[in-house]
Amino acid sequence: MTGTDEELVSRTSARLNGLRANSFAAIVMVLVELGLGVGVNLFATLPSTDHGKAPFSAFGRAVTGGPVVLAVHAVLGTVLLITGVSAVVRAVLARRPAVIAMAGVALLGIIVAWLSGARFVADMARGASLAMAVATAVSIACYALVLFVVPARSPGGR
Repeated sequence: MTGTDEELVSRTSARLNGLRANSFAAIVMVLVELGLGVGVNLFATLPSTDHGKAPFSAFGRAVTGGPVVLAVHAVLGTVLLITGVSAVVRAVLARRPAVIAMAGVALLGIIVAWLSGARFVADMARGASLAMAVATAVSIACYALVLFVVPARSPGGR
């Protein structure tokens, strides 16, 4: 192997390790988010002033005027959007089409859950709550698949 080949293998290995770490962090964050969401759904009283508002307006009110658990849930959901974008970028840089697809679907799940959460705050729709749960499950499954598919070590043994 030439020096250039070794450098490429090393760079690819670092990118894949970063993607694995990113995916594991996303799983942990999504699980915490799931717990917070269940807590909000079962125990928090959402302000009636938020009912009927547009989703983004309801999101803003959830962060600034909702119960603390709802505010933490909304902020963590937004951080998860950044985490999801990071995973997609890492997958693209690693040039693994299947992993790009998995990270993309996981990000889509996070986006659907975020938008459904904003809709839930706005109108307390049961369908929005179900959409959040299903999208969360899809994201967890995709990030777990990334951990399963991406090798822990590069083919070069580094």
